Amino acid sequence: MSIQASVKPVKRKKLYEDVVDQLEGMMKSGALAPGDQLPPERELMEAFGVGRTSIREALFALERNGLVSIRNGERAYVTVPSASALIDEISVGARYLLSREEGMREFQRARIILECSLVRYAASHSTPVDIKRMEAALARNEAATDAQTFSETDLAFHLEITRVARNEIFNALHQASALWLEEQRSVSLKTSGASASALAFHRRILDAIKQRDPDTAEAAMLEHLTAVAGFYWTEVGAEGDSVRNETPDPGRTARAQSKVRRPGRLSPA
Repeated sequence: MSIQASVKPVKRKKLYEDVVDQLEGMMKSGALAPGDQLPPERELMEAFGVGRTSIREALFALERNGLVSIRNGERAYVTVPSASALIDEISVGARYLLSREEGMREFQRARIILECSLVRYAASHSTPVDIKRMEAALARNEAATDAQTFSETDLAFHLEITRVARNEIFNALHQASALWLEEQRSVSLKTSGASASALAFHRRILDAIKQRDPDTAEAAMLEHLTAVAGFYWTEVGAEGDSVRNETPDPGRTARAQSKVRRPGRLSPA
């Protein structure tokens, strides 16, 4: 295929993009700090030598990236991008990867590695309040009577495990993976026995957390997520063994981790 049919001629950078680049540079250097208000539009127009339209387009672009907040009647001020905003920036690329079989497998492996690590942490650091929240989430999952509710409460249970780390990056990654793997979840739940399997694993995982048993919790999570991936590949007519073969062995992971100093509680975000 000729590339000429798929590309457009390169255009010079637009004025507002240059304004964005310069303002971002000032934020990175510390010249503009979180909470600082930007000058009024007219002052920005004079400083950059551009019109009002270019300034407004630049501010809207910065707002989309989570770098400024714009309120009606007020000057824009500098903000710190949230974890969810940063995740949103890579969502388009993530969805493209998930449209390919190998991309889906890579995300499944990544989810397994992340959630196995988080459940180990939860088994060692959960407070009584954390455990009550997990118990309540599991009760709602067990009470679900339709596929949509089951899917939502399934995710909620996993989120409660993630929240034990008190880290917004992990929370955002969990929410993102839930969105990106939505197709896997909907397809997997069509398999006979998938819901019952998930509930049984959830109970095993929670019991291990309550017993302060990280090894058993990790092993149950690995088996659970490997089974979920297997249900998906069975439904779409492909083999899922590579997901199991390329993910960590809980026993080996536990032995390796026992040789290094355990970190303390993760710093809250």
